[in-house]
Amino acid sequence: MKAEWTYEIDPVFGCWLWAGSTNADGYPTIWGGQKPRSAHKVIYEATIGPVADGLVLDHLCRVRICVRPLHLEPITQRENLLRRDWRWRCKRTKCVRGHDMAHAIVTPTMGRLCRVCAREAT
Repeated sequence: MKAEWTYEIDPVFGCWLWAGSTNADGYPTIWGGQKPRSAHKVIYEATIGPVADGLVLDHLCRVRICVRPLHLEPITQRENLLRRDWRWRCKRTKCVRGHDMAHAIVTPTMGRLCRVCAREAT
């Protein structure tokens, strides 16, 4: 299945930028048998594990075409809608791995990424 994953790595922020097809909203899609599926969800589930029922994946980097599992976090749809606001995103004090977000990396799309996780991933 991994052979179908087509992405380029952003050398600055580490995003895995999807080079395949996208849906009408600009989110990456991958063929999932009978119908297209969200590529970021397929890759997240293949590398991290299943997303619990009732949760959606939030792009912490705020880059819709990013499919890097480290840049995705399962949250409720309500919190996902709230996180559209920069002030709400700034309230996060810990990353998904528990690192301090006081000195987070801010992406050009106003996302916030953990500096420690970014260093560990290189």
